[in-house]
This record gives sequence, structure tokens and C-alpha cells, in this order.
Amino acid sequence: MSHSKRTIQLPSMTPGTARQIAVHRFGKAGARPKAYLQAAIHANELPGAMALHHLMPMLVEADRRGLIKGEIVVVPTVNPIGLAQLAGNNHLGRYEFLGRENFNRNWFDLSGEVAERVGSRLGANVQDNIALIRAAALQALGAMKPQNELQTLRVEVMKLSIDADIVLDLHCDLDAVLHLFMSRRDWPGAAGSLAADIGAEATLYNDPYPQALTFSGVNGALWARLADRFPNAAIPQACLSATVELRSQHDVNHPLGESDARNLYRHLVRRGIISGRAGKLPPLKAEPTPIAGMDVGYSPAAGILVYLVPKGAWVHKGTPVCEVIDPADARGPKARRQVLARTDGILFSGKQPGALAWPGAVVFRIAGAKVLAHRKGMSGLDD
Repeated sequence: MSHSKRTIQLPSMTPGTARQIAVHRFGKAGARPKAYLQAAIHANELPGAMALHHLMPMLVEADRRGLIKGEIVVVPTVNPIGLAQLAGNNHLGRYEFLGRENFNRNWFDLSGEVAERVGSRLGANVQDNIALIRAAALQALGAMKPQNELQTLRVEVMKLSIDADIVLDLHCDLDAVLHLFMSRRDWPGAAGSLAADIGAEATLYNDPYPQALTFSGVNGALWARLADRFPNAAIPQACLSATVELRSQHDVNHPLGESDARNLYRHLVRRGIISGRAGKLPPLKAEPTPIAGMDVGYSPAAGILVYLVPKGAWVHKGTPVCEVIDPADARGPKARRQVLARTDGILFSGKQPGALAWPGAVVFRIAGAKVLAHRKGMSGLDD
């Protein structure tokens, strides 16, 4: 068996405390293709950790039988900093308490440093370019001198992922159906088969690639940024990097975890990382739509949030999606402020019914095919 487990020690931020990240490796280090999977960078989003809990025994068995032809790195809970952030009987794992940073922002765009290191050596040979870029990216990370726990986490985790052929960052939303964020440069190809294999009910693409420095964004966009910078060099999109949103925060149970694990395993087989038969590709549940076509609904007032249509429903422009109710207003229906859809599409995410809304709070997202004037050029990320 080649399955191994190691820990990455993070520097202590307060006397008497220290944290570590558990890393599992399956297959042979350096073998191709390489897959990297992580969960819970937003540490209170645990459906991905549940999926990896069920996937890892499958990988142990595949490793025992010699079926893993590539290398698979799994980090089931990648953010011990956020896992420890308990306050008032609540788990607050999205933002770091110390610096107030969103854990899934401000990862490292290595394209500039890689360009300086190997730009003059990039040429017409695709495989040579891939090897040069991966080596330079690892060298750039190795030269960094992180000053604190969060910076160290980012550097060390990117060392695990930056040379992978496929990077899957498992998240979830507050209340949502299964959906996927990726780069248009990966569609249809690898991203299309991923969306079909995992059963994504909505797939949204950044065009041409994510500008925000999210974890999946920096891993995938490294190749696209370098291809733009060196148009005469043969630089492929050598890493499919995607954010996989495994439904809602409360969707943590064995049936869903087992199903998600089977789907992920099947995709690893389809990518040739594990030997076996992936079977016929499942039908795609939804065609991809642009981030610029994603309608984001914002609360117009403070109050209690009530949805009028369920998540996963198809809505038409002008449909009342939810209401914000002022509980201190005695006028019944007149105390309700409706938020309308501004496009046709799939209502794929929002808050849980009964949540508190405040002015400007995001209350839903709709995946629409038509680019919206008020969303053009905007990121899919509001926080």
C-alpha cells in the first residue's frame, strides 16, 4: 500500500497553542495524472469533509489493489484555524478572527513570478512548458517566507496543489442545490464531464477565468494568465480547477456523503487517475451559464426572510423569489417587501427560510444564460 498520512505544522499564534493540517496521499508521489481535493477552507462548510470521509476508504482500497495510476492528494479539513473559531455556541469559519480575512480570498497569483523565472524559456513544446511552469511555481512558493499562521497555511497548501492536473475545492452554500464554479477555458472538456459526473444542477463560468484570488481561481488561472502573457508559447490549460458547492451547510449526512464520494471516485476513474470503468457519462443537468448572467438578489430592508419558490426551481424574470417581512409592521401583506428575479434561470442558492435579512444582504442567486447589464464585469463573489 502506498497510502500515507502526514501533518503540516502551522506556527503558533498564541502561547501554548499550535495547529496542524492532515494530508493524505494515495498512489505514487509524482505519478500522473495528479488530483488534489480539499474541503472546508470555509471551516463551517462541512458537506465536502463528509464526502471525503466516504471517499478516502474507497481510495485506500483502490490503492491496496494497485488501481491508482496517478497521484491523489486529499486534505479533508484544510483549515484548522477556522475549525477552532467557536463563539457563543456558534461555529464561525468563513472569516479569520485575527485579520478579518475571508479564508478563500487573497491566495497567491504566481503568474508574475513564474513569468520572471521561465518566461524566456517557454516555447512550442507543450510538455516542456508544463514541466517548466510547474517547477517554477513550486520554486516561487518555496522562496516565500510567510509571517503568520494563515500565510503559512496558504503557502503550504498551494505547494500540494499547484502542480496538479485537477484541483477540486469542496464548499457549500447557506442553502442551495449542488452547483459548480469554473473557468470558461475548461468548458466543455474536463469541466463538462465533471459537472455531469457530480450531478451539478447549475454550472457557472468565469469568462475567461476567475479574477478573484480564490483557491480554485489561482490554481486554474495560473495557466490562463501565462497563456495571455506569452501568446506565442504553447501553454495549455493544464489544470482543471473548480469550486464544487455541495448544496447547503445542513446537508451533512451519510447518504449524501456516500453519493458524492461515488461521483468523485467515478470522475477520477474517468480522468485516468484510477483504473477502472467510469461508465457512460451521466446526462448534464444544466448547461453552463456566465457569471455575468448570474442575478444576485439583495434585501431592500431589514426583516424576516421567506422564500416563495424552492431552491433549484426555474424562475422567470419578474417572478417574486422571496419576501422580507417587517415583524413590527401590523399591516399584514403591506409589511412584506418582495425581491423579484431579474432574469430567467435556476434559483440555485440563497439563505435558509426564516433567516434574518438586512439592507443589502444577498438573499438569492439565479443562474441565467443572458448577460445582465448591471452584472457585466462583476465577480460572482459578494464577500
